[in-house]
Amino acid sequence: MDDLVLLHAFPLDARMWDVPGALTPTLRGHGEPDLDTLASQVIAELGDREVVLGGCSMGGYVAMAVLRRAPERVKGLVLVDTKHTADAPEAVRNRHAMADRVEAEGVGEWLAEAMLPNLLSPNASAQARKLVTTMILEQRPEDVAWWQRAMAKRPDSADVLGKAEIPALVVTGELDPLMPPEIGRQLAEVLPRSTFVEMEGVAHLPPVEQPERFAELVERWLTTAGL
Repeated sequence: MDDLVLLHAFPLDARMWDVPGALTPTLRGHGEPDLDTLASQVIAELGDREVVLGGCSMGGYVAMAVLRRAPERVKGLVLVDTKHTADAPEAVRNRHAMADRVEAEGVGEWLAEAMLPNLLSPNASAQARKLVTTMILEQRPEDVAWWQRAMAKRPDSADVLGKAEIPALVVTGELDPLMPPEIGRQLAEVLPRSTFVEMEGVAHLPPVEQPERFAELVERWLTTAGL
């Protein structure tokens, strides 16, 4: 799977992925918050390669931004617990409020405590909880705030996804409180050549809660899709 690129969720990093052979960059913001900045970073890392591009949550938003800017570089999509729509006004306010608090107080236990119930299911192992907590606490405050402000102004991506005549795998966690399965189904309906999978017993981070099962799912789909 050396042509598979996977982009991480908020507020995590590349350690969330355990998919052998995949390229898993850690996204870093700079300048004016905008997901196009992260898309440019990803495109630069690809070199001349055409890849299967995947992302979880925020990583999915970045994958859509890459597809908008350089569709010729993407031969397949893996979108995990993410959505194509822009944020509603209340969600935008909540993102800016978190960004303001992180800038004022830094990243601390409060952020992990606020995020964990939305990211992991009650079924999650102690190992998964420790990994996610560690990733959250080790993020730079400036990145966390930047990511939130960038996501708050992302556009609706239905237009670019609707024109993407490439195989797409849409995965959603059965127990995801942030993006329940219905959101994933709506995303799959926008894509012309999509396969939708609901993973039982997991929440917002299937690759963390059930890494082996997730990796097997992706590998099987790649084979079936001829990628």
